[in-house]
Amino acid sequence: MSAAMPTLDRHLAGQFLRNTAMVAAATVVVFMVLDVLLGFQLLTRQAPSPWTKLELFACRVPGLLNFAIPVAAVISVLATAAPMLRRGEFTALGAAGIPLQRSTRALLIGCLALGMVDTVVADLATPPATARALALQDLLEGQNREGRVWRSDDGSTWFAGGAKLVGVDQPVLKQVVVAGPDAMVLAGRIVWSRGGWSSPTGCTVLRVEGGAQRLERVPPGPLPRGAALALAPDDLYRRLLPRYTMTSAELLARAERADIAMFWSRLVRVLIPPLAAMAALAVFVRFRNRDRIAVAVVQATGAGLLPVVLLVLAGMAADTAPFHPALAVASGCVLASIPPLWLWWRWRM
Repeated sequence: MSAAMPTLDRHLAGQFLRNTAMVAAATVVVFMVLDVLLGFQLLTRQAPSPWTKLELFACRVPGLLNFAIPVAAVISVLATAAPMLRRGEFTALGAAGIPLQRSTRALLIGCLALGMVDTVVADLATPPATARALALQDLLEGQNREGRVWRSDDGSTWFAGGAKLVGVDQPVLKQVVVAGPDAMVLAGRIVWSRGGWSSPTGCTVLRVEGGAQRLERVPPGPLPRGAALALAPDDLYRRLLPRYTMTSAELLARAERADIAMFWSRLVRVLIPPLAAMAALAVFVRFRNRDRIAVAVVQATGAGLLPVVLLVLAGMAADTAPFHPALAVASGCVLASIPPLWLWWRWRM
């Protein structure tokens, strides 16, 4: 029996990987076609290069992979187990003293590996690709990026009511307010020129010195003291984008509560494929399901969705939980693990 197990593991791993590759590729292609159809108006826009539109849709592939990989993992587990169930192979393995949990371990190991790949893609590939896709979309549509609040390296807090940073000869920030430790600067707009930011219309500065406030007008030119902005337009555009376009390193560097919450919620992606597969297998591989595969697939899919929903809800609640986001996510992981582990422990043909 010990010699047969590595052979079984290799066989299941090979079938699982082939099924996963086909399902993931088909899912990406289908959703890419839908993405092109829904965004067809972008194809009619003028672009600086014929490759711009192709790059836009290519940048959306990592995000599609983050959807396709977990789906492909669960579908591939069921597709691999279905022929064995129909042919009675699980019954034969059980009669030989090989329990269901042992005979399907290669599938769970494969799901865990896919969860790791999915997490790496979601952290390192999807955020910069999404940011680039948004920049290209702004370029094609000629839109301003909605203003946001951010902090500069010197600790000043910045707000811009509008920003046009890509696809223009002169990047510009509009309706700028800078709150520094001892001054507040207001500017109608600032522009990037000759490697630095300046105000072509001048600024208004409210300084606080010795408990007294003093209002002064700064003529057009370089930004005044306390309003230095060292970020180039591309770097600033990256910072103005939503949190989901940031890698874990960038989230941890900002270290705001919402950033920490997103960091931890992103890490739980590694558990989605194995937990979903455990629940789905335990419901699917039953003797009574040999002649009703289609019904069993629906039931197994529903069981596999439960831990996924709980993990997603845990990530969503991390930012608003009354305790540390890591503890909120960990609590959600424990809660999401209970149903599949219980089904797995009680799994019998």
